Amino acid sequence: MQEKGAGFAVVTQDKHLELGLFLRKKRASLTPEEVGLPPGSRRRVEGLRREEVAELAGLSNDWYVRLEQGRPVRPSAEVLLALSNALQLNRKEREYLYTLGAQRLPDETPDSFKVSTGMQQFLDLQNPYPAYISDHEWNIIAWNRAAQSVFGDYSAMSKLQRNSIWRAFMDPYMQKLLDNWEGHAKLRVSQLRMAHSQLPENPERTELINKLHTHSEKFANWWNEQTIAGTPEGKKLIHHPVAGDIRLSYLSFQSEELPNATITVHLASDKESKQRLERLQDQRLT
Repeated sequence: MQEKGAGFAVVTQDKHLELGLFLRKKRASLTPEEVGLPPGSRRRVEGLRREEVAELAGLSNDWYVRLEQGRPVRPSAEVLLALSNALQLNRKEREYLYTLGAQRLPDETPDSFKVSTGMQQFLDLQNPYPAYISDHEWNIIAWNRAAQSVFGDYSAMSKLQRNSIWRAFMDPYMQKLLDNWEGHAKLRVSQLRMAHSQLPENPERTELINKLHTHSEKFANWWNEQTIAGTPEGKKLIHHPVAGDIRLSYLSFQSEELPNATITVHLASDKESKQRLERLQDQRLT
């Protein structure tokens, strides 16, 4: 249904209609509470009102109505991004929306990763076991309460402080928390070296490497060694300042919803560790 013009895609009439239908369906699937709006009363429509979606996306109501009606207008990539955020679309839904709008889905950048409500609910359901999501530059971008109780208050950290490699060398809390800190830190150096060798022109990564060279003598030494084994991932012994020793195993995997991001879920390796994680959870809730 997509025709080719002078080197670019154009939206056919059928695509306009499909786009309008898709927007109406997604609007109807959301409640005001899910998007941070008051529930109100006497709502005549299922889900959100058109003017509510327009406001959330920063569009005029007239422009949004024309889109839903399947009128022959071609939304820009910026408009589609705003609608994706307003309607809380997952990755596949965003791809579909951009296809209907004859626009190219923007490449993911560390700042563009958007964790959906469903993905955050998945993390929250793992409590009292720590779970978090990191992007392809090792920045922690989402977490649950248990992760904060064990690894630190991510919400109070800057983006640099939430970077796992930066924390390994620059955060005294992590150095005391991890039983085998040296093995963990060497593994992070190995991972960083591998990624940098594959894409050396990445400016964010280059800046991180330069900062670590400046601030950490151990990082500089291990980076220059070039042959670093580190410790295998999969198990951790941590010395928590409140709960005591906790033994963890963990799984890391990816989701189609967040390409290039990694979801990590920790589990207690023994009964005592499970009880200590549960007590931490209880303390955080009281």
